[in-house]
Amino acid sequence: MLCLCVLCLLALFTLKAQAADNNYQVEISAPAPLKELLQNHLEIIKWRDNPRMTPGEWQRLFRAAPKNIEQLLATEGYFSPVIKPSLQENAATFIAKFQIDPGAPALISSVDLQFSGAITLQAASATPNISQLRESWLLPAEAIFRQEDWTQAKRRLLSRLMMERYPNASIRSSKAEVDAKTHRVALSVAIDSGPVFRFGGLRIQGLKRYQPAVIENLNTIKPGELYQQSSLLALQTRLLESGYFRNVEVTADTDPNNADSASIHVAVEENKAIKLGVGAGYSTNTGARVQLTVDHLNLLDKGWRLTSSLKLEQKEQSISALIRLPTDSNNYRDSLNTGLVRTSIAGQTTTSGHAGVNRTWGPRRTEQTVGLSYLIEQKQLDGAPGTDTQVVTASYGVTLRRTDNEFFPTRGYLFNAQFAVAPFDALSGGSFVQSYTKAQGYYPLTRSTQLIVRGELGMLTGNNNAPASFLFRAGGDQSVRGYAYQSLGVKQANAIVGGRYLATGSVEMVQWLTERWGAAAFVDFGNAANHVQELKPVFGYGFGARWKSPIGPLGADIGYGQASKEFHFHFNLGITF
Repeated sequence: MLCLCVLCLLALFTLKAQAADNNYQVEISAPAPLKELLQNHLEIIKWRDNPRMTPGEWQRLFRAAPKNIEQLLATEGYFSPVIKPSLQENAATFIAKFQIDPGAPALISSVDLQFSGAITLQAASATPNISQLRESWLLPAEAIFRQEDWTQAKRRLLSRLMMERYPNASIRSSKAEVDAKTHRVALSVAIDSGPVFRFGGLRIQGLKRYQPAVIENLNTIKPGELYQQSSLLALQTRLLESGYFRNVEVTADTDPNNADSASIHVAVEENKAIKLGVGAGYSTNTGARVQLTVDHLNLLDKGWRLTSSLKLEQKEQSISALIRLPTDSNNYRDSLNTGLVRTSIAGQTTTSGHAGVNRTWGPRRTEQTVGLSYLIEQKQLDGAPGTDTQVVTASYGVTLRRTDNEFFPTRGYLFNAQFAVAPFDALSGGSFVQSYTKAQGYYPLTRSTQLIVRGELGMLTGNNNAPASFLFRAGGDQSVRGYAYQSLGVKQANAIVGGRYLATGSVEMVQWLTERWGAAAFVDFGNAANHVQELKPVFGYGFGARWKSPIGPLGADIGYGQASKEFHFHFNLGITF
């Protein structure tokens, strides 16, 4: 008995050693695209490197391979291939060879799209309509039939119905009838749109501290409106952006019995009422930084959002508070702000306090703001006596965002214009008007090469004693790189002060090396002055790296100032608009 066990073990070890010594190979002769398909999905190739492979199992996979090849080629529209298999054995090497003539690809002979449900009764001008759906069908007659395209075409047809008017649309049947002799495929799809859905009222779940009006005033969907999936997504986005909620889910009731008034279900999870934050960092504009923030999302139990911060930087120190009221029923977003700021840059030290109110309205695509503010400022220059000023201003601003992606734009433009008026001499020590515009454009030169251009203009007319906060200086990360922050302006005593006119520009080329990493080269130019004829631009140029980080675009640049003959490092996070 012991001898029998020993012999069995020896036989097992011998078989394993022989399997390990064997070499299994597959050679495929076929047109390049089909050869790649077979190499990626053919079963005999998937199993050839298995350590438990045996000559017997290899022969079984070889016999099954032609059928496997036929199935794979059929997904690409080849239904009559000629396959010539052969198996060679040379010592311990087993070679499976397949010579493949795929034949002619099958073409679509006809497409029959049949519709039922409410879509057959709607007005011809309504969308989506049957004519549009048939015209946009992805697989027209005479196109090559591919399984992936067939699946995608049906998915897109159903999606177009479900996204607008018909959330319960479904495919009742679909058929692809193949005639292998003639290499033709007849397609037929029967789709039921179901009833037309219209929105009803809101049903809100998850509120604990806030009144329902916080959500209701952000909802722009009116009862009776036709169902659109994009409307639900837009409401979900607005609620998340409001800052009140950690999670938001917006869905509609799709019970066909309630199609005339489908309830909108909003489920929310509130953020914590009070958040405390402590941080440290570094800015290439204003130096090392420590910061303390306190946020209260339900101030006075009214749903008012308080954002306050104490920021200590090498060149700037500030304490500020912003109170944002909930969006009202007219979609107005009102806020109050106050703060103290001290800056010491390029020989000019300013200490200012401000308080103001603002009203904002419109979507992010076209956002407008009006405001009223009071500013008191003390300015001290190196080598000159200090001055005190105060001003009351009314302001208007508009921001246009027309980009293909808010966080990582590749095409489109951003535009911002701001106007501030000090109309009362008695309250401002003289009247003036400040105008400022900034634009940034994105254009893809190739799939991996991007052109970015930027320009800004500023002008102040009227009183010569306007506070330094309303004058213009240039230089730094978001201005003319290659120069220190706000180091370009008007020379006065031993300091650089703001001018009444500003003009800067930038041309940048970004070459994306991978999906997230890229290299950039740029030329910046511009200056600030008290008179238009004194606006003599200085140039800065350099190169840098770009990273599409999880929190937004990040850039690190080295710029050389042609006028200053100095190098400066610049760091940017996000897009300031």
